[in-house]
Amino acid sequence: MSSNLSFVLNKVHDVSFEEREVPKITSEHDVLVAVNYTGICGSDVHYYDHGAIGHFVVKDPMVLGHESAGTIVEVGSAVKTLVKGDRVALEPGYPCRRCADCLTGNYNLCHEMVFAATPPYH
Repeated sequence: MSSNLSFVLNKVHDVSFEEREVPKITSEHDVLVAVNYTGICGSDVHYYDHGAIGHFVVKDPMVLGHESAGTIVEVGSAVKTLVKGDRVALEPGYPCRRCADCLTGNYNLCHEMVFAATPPYH
């Protein structure tokens, strides 16, 4: 994978497409995905219109889009359930996996949920 075209918010109502460095696997648990499709959701539109969500204010260029689907191109040595070529959908939420909601399969209701696309977690 040699291309990483990204949709970047530069400031309110100012976006551009930019080539960014392709990420590298840094952990044996990492997976590298060639993103084929990305949706723009309400939080992306809010950043575009207001330059902020809650207490977070965009001060530097920020890549938008976090609901994606693609193909695995590389897997770390500890990854056992995915292989190169698998097609995947990316879930940007990371639940605690310990609370009652998570343990009953309702991870989407986790009160400790953080989102990979929401600073400071991106």
